[in-house]
Amino acid sequence: MRRHQSFETFLIGKSVLMREGIVRILRAENFRVRASVSSPDELTGTFRGPQLLFLIVHTGDDFALAVEQINILKDQYSNGRIVVVVDDYRSTEPDLAFQVGAAGYLVSAMSCDAFVKSIELVMMGEAVFPPVFQTSAPNARSERQRSAAPPDQDTIFVTSEDATAPQLSPRELAILRCLISGNSNKCIARKIDIAEATVKVHVKAILRKIRVQNRTQAAIWGMNHPLLAQPVNGPPHLPAANANESFSDPVTVISAIKRMES
Repeated sequence: MRRHQSFETFLIGKSVLMREGIVRILRAENFRVRASVSSPDELTGTFRGPQLLFLIVHTGDDFALAVEQINILKDQYSNGRIVVVVDDYRSTEPDLAFQVGAAGYLVSAMSCDAFVKSIELVMMGEAVFPPVFQTSAPNARSERQRSAAPPDQDTIFVTSEDATAPQLSPRELAILRCLISGNSNKCIARKIDIAEATVKVHVKAILRKIRVQNRTQAAIWGMNHPLLAQPVNGPPHLPAANANESFSDPVTVISAIKRMES
């Protein structure tokens, strides 16, 4: 995608092998990788573009090093987006990363496709964290920490490919696909030939099952789980799950959904 080129991407971490693997993945997807270094001190030159993406590749148990690197990057590049990529999930780390300003916490066990899609979400202004962070975060974060996140930022919770998928009915899958396409409740009701009130009930059920808070998050979740959002072999009266219907541009869809929610 051409929008990958609009971001200057930097990798930081002591594991050369992990950095090289991520660089290969990103370059294959047309990302513009500007540097791959072991510490922020090795970043030379002036990077003041409006779209900077920093991937901190962290291995081992000493997460204090990653926190220190996030703080350095936030001080030097306040407009940059920062994602931590770890070798193993540790329960205390996502909240620490969020507190100091990271926009994502990804575990290397995820597939390459899920990794790229998660990075794309961060580039679109979203925050991407493991699903367990959703339940622990409200109690673990203080009011000050919660207010540190931009008010229009949605937090998306991603899983590795072997995570248990939520059980969505064929109709819910069809409605989810409509949400991804940016359709309003009225439009969905017309497509599926049900009452608008019934659509609202299904939308609430979808939000509950996939554990998100609004339509924007549901649409982004669906984009990040394309297999679940694909057309299903449901009843013929579900035209929203048309096999010939393609997803719209994610940035355009999310902007449209946020306008509907405002």
